[in-house]
Amino acid sequence: MVQESKLLAQTGEIILLNAENILPKFFAIYKYLESKDCSLMQPQKEFCMQIVCIQMFVNYFYSVYLVSLSGALKATDRREQQAHLKYVNSYIIEGYKALWGYNKQGRSMWGKFIKNYQLVKENDVFDNDIETITNRLKEYAESSITDKDERDLTMHYQIDKGGNPRELLKLEEITIEKEVNRYELFGIIFRMMGNCITEILDYYLVQKKRNELMKLHPILPPLFSFDQYVWESKLAEMNVAMTRNIASQSKTFGDCKEQLLKWPNILKKIQAEYKIDLSDCYDILPTSEAMLAITYMSLDLCSTLKLYFNSSLPLERAIALSRMNIICYSIIDRVYGYTSRIGSYWERYLTKPYGEDALPNVLLEIRDVMETCIKTNLYSNEKRLAFVHLKEENFISAIKMLYTQNPLKEIENSIAIVKVLPEIQRAIKESLAQIDKNIKKCNAKKYHWVDGYIEKFAPYKDRPGMNTIYLSLLELKKGNVIEALDIVKKMATVN
Repeated sequence: MVQESKLLAQTGEIILLNAENILPKFFAIYKYLESKDCSLMQPQKEFCMQIVCIQMFVNYFYSVYLVSLSGALKATDRREQQAHLKYVNSYIIEGYKALWGYNKQGRSMWGKFIKNYQLVKENDVFDNDIETITNRLKEYAESSITDKDERDLTMHYQIDKGGNPRELLKLEEITIEKEVNRYELFGIIFRMMGNCITEILDYYLVQKKRNELMKLHPILPPLFSFDQYVWESKLAEMNVAMTRNIASQSKTFGDCKEQLLKWPNILKKIQAEYKIDLSDCYDILPTSEAMLAITYMSLDLCSTLKLYFNSSLPLERAIALSRMNIICYSIIDRVYGYTSRIGSYWERYLTKPYGEDALPNVLLEIRDVMETCIKTNLYSNEKRLAFVHLKEENFISAIKMLYTQNPLKEIENSIAIVKVLPEIQRAIKESLAQIDKNIKKCNAKKYHWVDGYIEKFAPYKDRPGMNTIYLSLLELKKGNVIEALDIVKKMATVN
């Protein structure tokens, strides 16, 4: 795998460098075809626009996909690798859906291309190539696209609404071997399609409009490179910090997973053994689930930052930035909310346990970071949709956004969020402790009747047997139902 990784890395660099030049070039051609300056008649004009779209889409989609695979191959931690692998898995599913359409080929980019090709074709020169690519696409769908469910887990941090964290654990089943194999199989289609589309475009557009195309100037600005020099002096420091964070969050993830898998059984066992209602205690489970999700998001963001800092390829860094934008948007949206706190972790898990009480300082600090990031206006649902959904109707916007990002501000916000995520985890632990206090306070009100019994037993509290009853009544007064029952149970066992 080591030798294979080196070869994939070298091939990937060549593809990304080519794509960096291809995307602006074809973006300019697309805008030319869209304008009144282009004198092509319909349906030739529409057909040429479609060819240009496919060329842009395939290079953009494959670059995003390739950057994810590169991150997985360079990872030094298993969970870091998993963070990238799920994007490899997700982007091949998302991109392939737009290109091929699964069961709706007629509405896919390639399906529409074939229909329009039949309307404008002047000979059968390209028929065999198109048929071969079509067959390859069909075969790839049947053999390699077998796990669409994981896509939502990756892109939406979707955890089963019933409080079962096992949904997230599906992502741990994604393996590097499987994804490398899928990459190699799709690489054949990518090369065949690139060659075929280039030849068709040359035949139907370049040869006929060469003079006009020669006058075109790039519309997209060059990809930023100055950010690399800005962070150069801090590269080693940031790399160490991200690696340390990943290791820490990996441990937390494992601990959260273990707790969530065993806590429901523990509560059921206690309820059955003591015949008491512990419905209030189940508030702990969704709060713990939120803890798992925060850990999951933190691993994602740290892994992407590490990929960014370790890359010297402008397009790879730009794609890493676009992913940071997606992750940060999701974190802000899930944890805090953009315009409303309703339904966010902030409302449901972080602040709800405190009721009318003053919020602790850690929550005020979290709020300040979230508000500051929102005010930068770097995050929008429009941008998120463009970067997440590799669809025909929005990938051109995504390419434009890719070339016009603000790297320094993106990194500044991402680092601020990385730093505040452990504080959010600490706040969740404190809210769990507050929930426990609330439960005990509620129980203490329920069992206020023990005051009279405590008063009666107090004179005899030092006597054998009486002492146990007295201590159990004191625990009950505090609301510590389980502790009180344990004391009584031990006495019964001894007798």
